[in-house]
Amino acid sequence: MKSANSNLPNSIQPDQNEINEYIKEYLRYSSFSNTLECFEAEIKSKQVSNKMLNKQQQSKQLGDDAPRLFQLFKSDNTKTKREINLEKEQKAFNKKYQQILQAGRQIFSVSINLLQLLHSLKETAKNENLSETLENYKIQLGKYHKVIINEGKPEGTELITEQVMHEHKTKLFKNFQDKHVDGMIEVLLSLRVNALQIAPELRKNLVYELIRNDVFNIEATEKFDFVVHLLDINNQSLRHAITSLISVISSTLRGVEYLTYNGNMIIIEKIIKILKEQENGSVTQRFCLAILQKASIKDTVIPTYVHNEMIQWIIQLIQKSINTKIHIFCLDFASATLANVIHTPYTLQYLEKQGRFAHQVMEQLLKFMKEQIQVSVLMHVLICLSYLSKENFAKQMEECRFVERISEFVEYYSVINTENEAAEIDKKTVLDLCAHMFHPKDTSLDNSETVELNELKTEDRIREYENEQGELIFECFQDEVS
Repeated sequence: MKSANSNLPNSIQPDQNEINEYIKEYLRYSSFSNTLECFEAEIKSKQVSNKMLNKQQQSKQLGDDAPRLFQLFKSDNTKTKREINLEKEQKAFNKKYQQILQAGRQIFSVSINLLQLLHSLKETAKNENLSETLENYKIQLGKYHKVIINEGKPEGTELITEQVMHEHKTKLFKNFQDKHVDGMIEVLLSLRVNALQIAPELRKNLVYELIRNDVFNIEATEKFDFVVHLLDINNQSLRHAITSLISVISSTLRGVEYLTYNGNMIIIEKIIKILKEQENGSVTQRFCLAILQKASIKDTVIPTYVHNEMIQWIIQLIQKSINTKIHIFCLDFASATLANVIHTPYTLQYLEKQGRFAHQVMEQLLKFMKEQIQVSVLMHVLICLSYLSKENFAKQMEECRFVERISEFVEYYSVINTENEAAEIDKKTVLDLCAHMFHPKDTSLDNSETVELNELKTEDRIREYENEQGELIFECFQDEVS
């Protein structure tokens, strides 16, 4: 009996060069460096002697001995409807991506023209501070321009050098002593732009370098005076610059430990204060929420959140979003922070003692289930409720008709109409989440055993996860002002 390969005509033989590229890609990914080196050397020698070319030009049909890999590259593979739709979406995304790049280039063109105009004004004004400010703007603009000309691809393949890091730190302190706010902003943004430009796999090491160089002078002095003074300066541009850099540092557990050195929560308290002062959805508020969400992985910060009324503030933010448009990033990170806060033993014990407050929190979260809120926020709300569905809160559960309302929600949500495949997947995820977290038990309402099996990562596991993964995502928003 002939194999499926035996009837494959020469006209649709797979491109051997293409197969070789796939093999090399696999070897690189799997770190088979020696094998890759030998494989590339063999290909090179074959290409020089034209052996490979002659082999491809042979007219014989692929027989039973042809490798199965060839079959995977047959040109008559049929595409599923989903694959065709994905290709269309990819083309549409690529088109939009090019349009965004073009718009970015046009913005830089306008910015350069404005800088030239300001230079002409500088000559007449004869202002030294204006001259330095213009130079800072030019440097900053140049760094962002590199991101555009590289089409968003990270330029950096190496970390910031020790000398450059030291120069930034020295310049930051000098500007602080001189009370030169624009100079401080320029240095802070420069550090962050370097962080955004560096290759993703090196970002974790960059955070460690910022800590090792003690960029905020915390470990050297065992005090937080410098960073606290920066946060206390009432200047929106400076607050944007400092919170965005703190967000970079807080992207790892080691960074959170640096920011809460010796258990001092002054930075966390300042960030919460700034958060509450910001307009809802603003860029600075987003960075504050990013910091607080990332810091909430460390249990020791949770009492600071609770005593600074972050639970109430987040619930109010979600409530406001029902009738007022608020940036999805704020809602997503705020609700994720709420889940992390409620999950901890400290908060659960606090809520047990504050029975009336526990009732209010549970009641409000149950109300959110029927509101038109983002799916990611809804999932975080359900996770919060799962942490409260314990015997310790049986009284509140009965008063709020917890079990009945969860059942009503599942019944309601299972019949809602979905507009597309993505919405259908979201719907299934929500229902699966409910089935997993709120499945009724025969013995009691206590699902603490289930919760224990699904604990959030401990700090040790998070540390291990960071060591394995190596890639971090640093927040960057389109409506930021450099």
